[in-house]
Amino acid sequence: MNNQTYQKLIVRLNPKCEDLWVAHCFEQGASGIETTNENASYITMATYFTDMTIQMQDVFVGFYQQFRPDNSDIQLLNLETHTNKNWLEAWKVHFRPISINEYLLVCPPWDVPTINNSKQIVIINPGNGFGSGSHPSTMLALDLLSKYMNQSIKKLSILDVGTGSGILLIAARKLGANQLVGLDIDLLSIIDAKKNFQRNALHNIRTVCGAPDCIQSPFDIVISNMMRHEIQSVRDDLLRNIGPSGVLILSGFYVSQKNQILDCFSDLQVIVDKNHEKWGGVIMKAK
Repeated sequence: MNNQTYQKLIVRLNPKCEDLWVAHCFEQGASGIETTNENASYITMATYFTDMTIQMQDVFVGFYQQFRPDNSDIQLLNLETHTNKNWLEAWKVHFRPISINEYLLVCPPWDVPTINNSKQIVIINPGNGFGSGSHPSTMLALDLLSKYMNQSIKKLSILDVGTGSGILLIAARKLGANQLVGLDIDLLSIIDAKKNFQRNALHNIRTVCGAPDCIQSPFDIVISNMMRHEIQSVRDDLLRNIGPSGVLILSGFYVSQKNQILDCFSDLQVIVDKNHEKWGGVIMKAK
């Protein structure tokens, strides 16, 4: 990696492709992504690569080959190479502490408040993929989780399906959960989560690299912040791991997809239904 040079891949895409595109870019080695323009019809996103061996054209073509979007759903606007020895520092300007609610504050490692304001501080490196706390669906998941936990009178066990950066588990431990398991099919996500656990000086959080069917234990909370089709594909595994009085917390889907989620989990009843921007989230329990 040459810290004095970076690449910039600019695309315009349909909002429905946003999550797939972001996940794909991070999987291909992106160092950061920012939205430069957004309206109801399209989003313009700039993806940054500090690894100069990465071929940006291959990243774009690979997205087409894997997900087969319509030609109108994503357009390549520009491929750029820049020289700027201060780029990595400038990039950090985009990531500042994020107040989730009265319980949680998410911070990058380089901007952790020194004064305790009574909120639990969750330290996350935002450059490694999903789960930086800045995405509306992650903010919604954190809000639902923390408010539900605050109402509980007991220590809770939690299974996070698609744990990514580990942000939900870190928040849960700092809010008092005593048994935590993070599950992800991506080994790099598991490694990333463990690094974030270390940043927060947390231990004894179990991580498993594998599909959800490899976990078969009752949990007080099963939580998943994944895309709608991913949640639906692991429906039975999510339900199997909910304890007798446990709940399922879901986020990561668009508000317009909420009815599909509710239909998929029709044997549960919704106890909390909340939206944040264009994203939906629910807490459900057995009827």
